[in-house]
Amino acid sequence: MKKIWALIFSIIIGIPAFCAEPDNTGLDELDKNGLLLANPLPEKEAVLIRKFQEKEGTSLLNGDIKKLNQRYRHEPITVEKLRGGEVLVVTIPASLLFTPNDTLLRDNAWRALAPFKRFLRDPDMYWVILDMHSDNTGNTAYTDQLTLERVTSVFDWFMNQGCNTNFLFPTASGSWDPLPGVDNLSMKNRARNRRLEIYLVPGRKMLDEAKKGRIIFGKQ
Repeated sequence: MKKIWALIFSIIIGIPAFCAEPDNTGLDELDKNGLLLANPLPEKEAVLIRKFQEKEGTSLLNGDIKKLNQRYRHEPITVEKLRGGEVLVVTIPASLLFTPNDTLLRDNAWRALAPFKRFLRDPDMYWVILDMHSDNTGNTAYTDQLTLERVTSVFDWFMNQGCNTNFLFPTASGSWDPLPGVDNLSMKNRARNRRLEIYLVPGRKMLDEAKKGRIIFGKQ
């Protein structure tokens, strides 16, 4: 009887009764490293996903990010690969998103964030991690709070844009994780360490599609 009433209700409000939203149970409890390791890929599927991610990374670099880097030549956005090419990491200088010591997004911050809305359109195709970093100016309590409020502002921007945020995971790293080989002893290095890292991690839906031999994404 409950299923019948659910079906009637879904018809009334226009929601398919049997089109359940992908479940993110347990993922919100994981930290960044836990999320990066939570969906191990069998080698056969990993090969296809690496090729797919290579294509996505190239598309980002040659598309929206290239345009942004032409506009902001002194503060380039970068794209790197992790986990043998399975995960893409996009690094955005914090100065493109925030004024110094502020936690509200700049009016033009959307330019740097908008290219990543499409990675949230198909829930569980990607797990998108937002990891905000600071330099070591100020005490750790301050930098922890600063990065927490900043990453919350970024998360809220995606939510207010109507994005599905079930697989969008914000995390604040404070000043604990400077870029490898980049100390905080100069203004230039401190600027590099103030950054937002966006991790594009293959989700369970991508793995399911890889098992079928073809990954379909971006056709929505």
